[in-house]
Amino acid sequence: MALRLTALSGALFSLALGVLQPAMAETVLERISRTGRVNTVVMNGDLPYTTQQGNGYVGLGMEFAKEIQKELSDYTGKKVQLVAQPVDSINQAIAAVASGAVDVSCGAGFSWGRSMFVDYTLPFALSGTRLITPVGNDGTPASLTGQTIGVVKNSVAAHAMEKTVSDAELVLFENPQAALSALKNGEIQFLAGDSLWLLANRSAVDPAGNVTPTVPYNRSAVGCIIPENSSGMMNLSNLAIGKLMQAYINDDPKAQSRINQWVGPGSDVNLSEADIKAYFTNVLLSAALIGLP
Repeated sequence: MALRLTALSGALFSLALGVLQPAMAETVLERISRTGRVNTVVMNGDLPYTTQQGNGYVGLGMEFAKEIQKELSDYTGKKVQLVAQPVDSINQAIAAVASGAVDVSCGAGFSWGRSMFVDYTLPFALSGTRLITPVGNDGTPASLTGQTIGVVKNSVAAHAMEKTVSDAELVLFENPQAALSALKNGEIQFLAGDSLWLLANRSAVDPAGNVTPTVPYNRSAVGCIIPENSSGMMNLSNLAIGKLMQAYINDDPKAQSRINQWVGPGSDVNLSEADIKAYFTNVLLSAALIGLP
């Protein structure tokens, strides 16, 4: 079953002791300014956040990573390159950020356990744990008794299902792509995960399946993560995220096109512009709305 929080915490704490200490001599911003590059975690099959397309990566998370890149370029006064760093698992992603090996990862669901090792930016999405289920199954705990459910190892969804659905068998997959392939190939009939991820990928792997239940098993914000105690990087990242959200609220056509292609009207997620604006506004009102030229 999914690794317990204590096991994950122990592994990341050991990694921090062995890797983080030498990196403390140089801040994240100093390193980015010196190297002219900001390294970002990417994972294939993780739409709407990131996925491989040709030789590069695309997705909602990449749109916000690009905004952070632009803000860093303005701050340093020189062109900063956004460099994708592919990983094969959630553990690798969290460990890479916690160790300082990479600078940012956009598309990370919030968990209190992870927040002990990395810092979260302003969120840019709200999701929750649901399932792709066969027609006729409503995804509630009672309907999952005796079923085999696929989950991505160490995901927020894996921990949620482990805690709430005790009478089902969980099959762990190393990464999102492996889990989606198993559903498409008929190895599993139930797949639990981030609601937006399920909606974004359902048509490609199980178009006849339903995303259930109506009320998710949990709710979690989705944003970017950065190495802990990097206040300068945090401030610039939040400003970049806030600017793109504010531009969307202000009906900037370019900003709306960038967001809508992944989660807006006509996408597989198919959220309304009104719902996206309402969420962005609520996030910004937790700090302040941003005046854009």
